Amino acid sequence: MKILVTGRAIPQQPDRCTSQQLVDGFNQAGHEAVFYGNFYGEPHRWLGSDEAANGNFDLIIIGEMNDGYSSYPLNTLNLKGTPRLYWDFDVSYHPDLSYSRATAYKPDGYLVGNRYYCGKDAFGRFSKPTLHLPYACSPHIHRKMPEIQKNHLLGFVGSLTEERKRLIDLAEKNAIKRTWVHSAEGIFGDDLIRQTNAYLVMFHNNQDACKGLVPGRPWETIGCGTTLLMDRTSYEDFIEFLPERFYQDIFVYDNDTDIRAWLSRYTLWDSCDLLLGMAGENLMHYAHKNHSYKNRAEGIIEWWKKTKTLAT
Repeated sequence: MKILVTGRAIPQQPDRCTSQQLVDGFNQAGHEAVFYGNFYGEPHRWLGSDEAANGNFDLIIIGEMNDGYSSYPLNTLNLKGTPRLYWDFDVSYHPDLSYSRATAYKPDGYLVGNRYYCGKDAFGRFSKPTLHLPYACSPHIHRKMPEIQKNHLLGFVGSLTEERKRLIDLAEKNAIKRTWVHSAEGIFGDDLIRQTNAYLVMFHNNQDACKGLVPGRPWETIGCGTTLLMDRTSYEDFIEFLPERFYQDIFVYDNDTDIRAWLSRYTLWDSCDLLLGMAGENLMHYAHKNHSYKNRAEGIIEWWKKTKTLAT
C-alpha cells in the first residue's frame, strides 16, 4: 500500500517526530509511506509538500499538526476519495480539541492512544471504527549505546514541572551520592538517546496524563535498554502491554516514602548495577520485537483490511 502520514515536526529533530517514525515503520513493513507536515512553532514551514500533492495514496493517516493553523493544505490537495484515519496519540490531554479536529477531517476511522477513548462514550460516539494505537519505539533510534557508561542510578529527561522538580530534589537528597540522580530537559535527537543510555533507571512521573494513556517516553526508555521507576497509574497502564514475567523489571512508587525506600534498597545491593542493567536489556529486546513502529504499522494495515471487509 501507499500511505500518506501527516504530522508535526520539531525543528531540532525533524526526522524524529512520532508520525515520521510511523512512516519508517510502514516502509520497514514493506509498504510505501510518505511524511507530510509542518513544524512546531513554524506552521507555514512544510515538509513533504511535493510528495503529498503528487501522490496517489491508498490511505491517509492524519496525525498531530501545528496548533493555530486552521486551514491545513491537506484539505486542498487532490486527495478526495482516499480513506482517512485520524490518529490522536495524546487524546487525553486535549479531548475537546481532538474531537473538533477529528470531525473537521471527516475520517473513516480513528487510531487512539488512550484505550479508554476507544469506546462508545469517547471517539466511538462518532460511530466510526476505532483502533487502540499507543506509542512505540524505533529500534534504529531508541537503542543501546555500549560506549555510554551507565553512571547514574536514577535519571529523568523531559519537561521539569514543579512536581517533577520536587521529586527529583527529593531523590537527590535521599541518595547516598547526589551524582546517583540526574535530570535534563531541552535535549533532543541522539543527545536524548545518549542521556537515556547513561541511566540505569528512568524516573517517570506522568502527572498530567489521564489513566489509560502511556506516553512516548517509557517506550523510548526501554528501547534504549533502561528500565523505569513509575508512578502507580503509569505503571499499571504500561504493564498492560507486557507479559507478567517483565513486571519485576519495572519499578513502581505511590508516594515520597516509596521513592526513599527504593533508593535505600540499592545501597545494600553490591550487584544492583548488574541486576538493573539486565532488567533494562530484557525489556529492550522485548520492545524491539513487539512494540516497534513497524509492529504498529502492521497492526494498522491488518485492522484496516478487516474493517474495509466488514464495511462491504
